[in-house]
Amino acid sequence: MAKSSAKLIEKKQIANFVWEFKFELLESHKLYFEAGQYVAIIVDPKTRRQYSIASSPLSSENEFILCVDIKPNGLGVNHLLSLNIDDEISFIGPIGNFVMPKMLSTNLFFIATGTGIAPLRSMIETLIIKGLCKKHNIHLHFGTRNINDLFYTDLFDSYLRDGSIKEYTKYLSKESLPETISGYVTQFIPNLSPEIIPDSQYFICGGTEMVKSAEAMLLEKGVLSTNIFHEKFH
Repeated sequence: MAKSSAKLIEKKQIANFVWEFKFELLESHKLYFEAGQYVAIIVDPKTRRQYSIASSPLSSENEFILCVDIKPNGLGVNHLLSLNIDDEISFIGPIGNFVMPKMLSTNLFFIATGTGIAPLRSMIETLIIKGLCKKHNIHLHFGTRNINDLFYTDLFDSYLRDGSIKEYTKYLSKESLPETISGYVTQFIPNLSPEIIPDSQYFICGGTEMVKSAEAMLLEKGVLSTNIFHEKFH
């Protein structure tokens, strides 16, 4: 796969342990990707780190956004945090099969924890830009540990207000606060209506245990495995 280059044009902290990085491709190059895919940042000749693209492919052909959990404090995180505006990176991509199918169900459930929201934001924005939110009910369930770990709240609240998405539920596993649900992001699954399940698809991204748990709970509810989507490296 070919290597590409981009320069940093924006960098900001958006949650307690999450930073957002916006890159512009060099030399008028374009990045053609599907919502849900990721890129592999080349940290050094022997090190690559994978990050899902948070922006929609329809919002710009020569820019892309990454949101990164800095808690691991590894080589990839340190590399990105050390960048200054106009510094350049090399990367490989797009990569990945975690994309939306051509045939979409009426109800689309997006389930995320932490920076697992990145590819789901890309998918949701793509649906909205295409006007498909008028034909499909978008349900977003987003979980973090604490309120300071939540991000993109204003964005998704605005989508909820203008009717672009049908549901936006926030879960906090370590706090109990107004306008949030105390507990885990998967706890809505047992209460899914049997009537809604046959015409629903589920897109999951986050920690490995959450993804496995959500998939198992959905299968137990009778959801077909072909209607459950997640990136295989999660």
